Amino acid sequence: MKKIFVLIPVLLLFSCFPYVYYDQNEVVLKDIDIDKTIEIGKMELQDGGFTEVLTFWAIRDQIFYTEQAKKINDIYLENINKITSEFGIWHFAWAVSDIYRNGSEDIKKEIQPAYNDAVKRPITLKKFNKIANEHINGKKIYMGNIHELGKYYAKTHLIVSGNKEYIQSIDDYKKIKEKDKKWLNKIKL
Repeated sequence: MKKIFVLIPVLLLFSCFPYVYYDQNEVVLKDIDIDKTIEIGKMELQDGGFTEVLTFWAIRDQIFYTEQAKKINDIYLENINKITSEFGIWHFAWAVSDIYRNGSEDIKKEIQPAYNDAVKRPITLKKFNKIANEHINGKKIYMGNIHELGKYYAKTHLIVSGNKEYIQSIDDYKKIKEKDKKWLNKIKL
């Protein structure tokens, strides 16, 4: 019986992470609107909750301009100490780490202060310290949506012009957000 409990998590690990990549070319989205997606990320941070940092996590492997990296740097530094969930801290620090490690020297210069903080975050975590450390400081850069929920989140929060699998505007995001709120309000917990 003990062997089954050990085997189940191992099997889940292999089947639950079909969207992990180590080559940035595999994850870059053509025509992504980073600036508008950052605006969605800021709205999510204002709303708070479990998913508050995931928009930044979902864009972490895209190609950034220096101004965008600077915005992410500032947003991260203004908000990281307000995030209370280990999951949120891990994913926000992971986002900054990937942007830094995939970036040019100019990008690295702009996001350096946030990166200096992000690399220290895993030691502050109790539950997720090992996996967070691997994602933030490991030799490999773990890119992609990782699993189905990550893929769904990206498609409903990233603006990718002309790609109908993703939202096309901030209005699309707001419509989905409102629809989700109505659905969640119907559920009696």
